[in-house]
Amino acid sequence: MSGAGSVLVVDDSALVRTKLRKAVEALGYGVEAVGSGAEALPLLAGASFDLVLLDIVMPEMDGFEVLRALKASPRTRDLPVIVISALDEEMHSVVKAIELGAEDFLPKDFELALLKARLSTCIEKKRLRDNEKEYLRQVATLTRAATTLEMGKFNPSRLGIQDVATRADGLGTLAKVFSTMAQSVYERERKLRQSIRTFRGALILIACGALWGLVVPLAKLASEVEAHPVGLAILIDSLGALLCLGISFKRGTLPKLSSLGRGDISFIVAFALLSAVLNQVLVYWMASQLPAFIVSIVIVLEGFIVFLFAALMRTEVASLKRFAGLGLGLAGIIVILLFGMPVNIAANWLWVGLALLIPVTYAAEDLFIAERRPAKIDTIALFGLVQVVSVAMLLPIALVTNDFVPFEQLSGQTGIIVLLMAAASNAAMLLFMWLIKTTGAVFGSQTAYAGTAAGIGWSMLLLGEAVPLLTWGALALVIVGLLMVEPKQEAEAEPPVFNDADDIGPATGANAPAAE
Repeated sequence: MSGAGSVLVVDDSALVRTKLRKAVEALGYGVEAVGSGAEALPLLAGASFDLVLLDIVMPEMDGFEVLRALKASPRTRDLPVIVISALDEEMHSVVKAIELGAEDFLPKDFELALLKARLSTCIEKKRLRDNEKEYLRQVATLTRAATTLEMGKFNPSRLGIQDVATRADGLGTLAKVFSTMAQSVYERERKLRQSIRTFRGALILIACGALWGLVVPLAKLASEVEAHPVGLAILIDSLGALLCLGISFKRGTLPKLSSLGRGDISFIVAFALLSAVLNQVLVYWMASQLPAFIVSIVIVLEGFIVFLFAALMRTEVASLKRFAGLGLGLAGIIVILLFGMPVNIAANWLWVGLALLIPVTYAAEDLFIAERRPAKIDTIALFGLVQVVSVAMLLPIALVTNDFVPFEQLSGQTGIIVLLMAAASNAAMLLFMWLIKTTGAVFGSQTAYAGTAAGIGWSMLLLGEAVPLLTWGALALVIVGLLMVEPKQEAEAEPPVFNDADDIGPATGANAPAAE
């Protein structure tokens, strides 16, 4: 199409079509010609023209029908149409065509100067109208952007007003000022929301750590009566299942078994295996063999291992600083295990080695929950179902190993310990699942550090364990490593792109304003 404008000639006479085509081309315009209204309408719907030269009297679909169709469509209603007529015979038809929306008329025996005047006038009017429509569209865009920002839903940079800001007139200046100020307010509010979100997550994280830190010394107390790690896990999971399923039934959030898909069932079974059969039994077993504060310190490796897994899976960006922090933290743990234990390491290396599996299983659990947790199942109901399955898995192991907690022990100190462990571990896991859901696996894994600090404190308070000075120094080394490894917080999700509904209608033709 020509840059000066493009014209569509619609006439059933091949002679008139040829005459008009050559005349329009001579004036420097692009031109296409068709022989009927039925051919013209699809062409106008798909291509951009600045003017239509339309014959009135045509077979099948006459010029009046074409005019009605053009004016009924938002795309073509503002397209100027000049009707072609035999002046002495069809004046009444010309009047009717103009009443239907035609811009002007042209006699079939036209002079080139008259054609030039008609074309230039109509195309110039269309160009001005297109500019006006574009201006009004951009005003509407800016108005919608302001309304949308008032609701606080969108990032100003995603509202589609950049093209308005490129204008050289007052509207462009207004758009630039509005965009700059709105972006500044948005970023300030976004940082505030992020701070609140981080603070809330940190409180939940500390609560998780305090509760989980209590479990290890309580398990140590229970083992001093008689060690039954599998039986202890069965009792705690049974109490947790009754509580969670009871709450879910009361709230009406307990899913029907028939509604669970294969993926849901696979998650529940795998989570039960990780959480109960591996994690719980391993922690209770190690607590009966090692000082409680050593088990708590070993658990701090969870955060490093989650980062290492995340880096290998490329869900987190690896860097030299983070790997240096990882090495520093591991060095601190090694110092604790070699020099900070109040027992002979040579006699306990096997138990320490097994204890090192605890943070590995915890890290696997963190990433598994973050990646596979069914979104449609309520957290409390989901955890209740997991505990039911874990009890079913643990019962055969307890039968084979005869590792049930004797009933007579439950009426005394052990019973109180079991209740406290059930309350602490189940509350911690529910909070942890919520934390993973809202902040991700890497941030959630930071509960290991709070749990370690709480575990050492609870061990000193409940068990009277003395923590060597060297252990405190090595723990500080671990914390420094943590600060180096800790990944940046996940970016807040960007709001959806603002989709401007164009109520004014699009500009068409070679003279339509170009999109920025």
